[in-house]
Amino acid sequence: MAFNPEKYTSYLIGISASLAIFTILLVIMGFSPILSFQAIAYGSFGSIFSASETLIRIPPLLLTALAFLVGFKARFFNIGAEGQLYIGALVSYFTASVLGGVPALVSIPIVALAAFLGGAAWLAIPLVMRIKLEVNELFPTLVMNFVAVLIISWLTTGPIKDPYAINPQTPPIPQSTWLLLLIPQTRFHLGFFIAILLALMLFVILYKTVLGYEIRAVGLNPRASVHGGVSMTRAIASVGLLSGGLAGLAGMIEVTGASHLLAQGFSPGFGYQGIGIAAVGGFHPIGAIIASFFFSILLIGGENMQRGAGVPIELIFVLQAVVVLSVLIVQMWISTRGKRYA
Repeated sequence: MAFNPEKYTSYLIGISASLAIFTILLVIMGFSPILSFQAIAYGSFGSIFSASETLIRIPPLLLTALAFLVGFKARFFNIGAEGQLYIGALVSYFTASVLGGVPALVSIPIVALAAFLGGAAWLAIPLVMRIKLEVNELFPTLVMNFVAVLIISWLTTGPIKDPYAINPQTPPIPQSTWLLLLIPQTRFHLGFFIAILLALMLFVILYKTVLGYEIRAVGLNPRASVHGGVSMTRAIASVGLLSGGLAGLAGMIEVTGASHLLAQGFSPGFGYQGIGIAAVGGFHPIGAIIASFFFSILLIGGENMQRGAGVPIELIFVLQAVVVLSVLIVQMWISTRGKRYA
């Protein structure tokens, strides 16, 4: 918990190196780096509307990052946040659809609880396989992502498709279940502050409670923690519940806050990007807040870069990957150098 200047220096060096690599790549491909970075800046903060779009991308990115990092703390590698997000969104849609007319102060907490439980339930099979059968969770959580996406695709093109819509999507949910809109004529909603609050709550759980101590102890040294009286099953089950639930809440915020309906392919890979955000944020809830803000700028600014400078948005995903790799490589180099001269 102490301030580590070398750790934060690694972020600065890693991000600077990745931006330099991105600049070189733009030049090689014949694009103007100046116009490209201007387009990113203007697209993400050039107006109140664009700034609000940047901010509403943060909740799903942040919550899926939290979903991964809380499991990571106990060596439970949940790479299924994308699927849990989709199931959380689906459960939110069904729950909200039957709560029309119920006051928002009652309906929204119910929808949130349902989404949390839905996301956690979708992680239940890999979790039980890990606890009871000692099966590594990587493959089961990954496979269940595709199952969840295909379920939503089938439902939004058939059983629950809006008959009046061209695109594969559902009818809108009742307005009483929408998250509060905070800035008129934008989509900026209460979900932004809910996500920040959840990150702070997770920080308290991990670093200020006995359960958090047990989770981190299991992650640092499973054998020693068990000999010290820590229940491995309790720690893994706890992070599984929190991980799946947080990802489910990300889906709920997308449905009740950003789109007010369920659409096919509504996530541009939030669950996968959350893994990179968790890594760049040092697998810490506060770091994840900062990293999700940075990734959101790249996503929204990248869309404008494609329109304004003609640069394919796929390069933004390349930049995200380079940022993650650069930060991790610099951190490893600093750590290795420190051990060498210790």
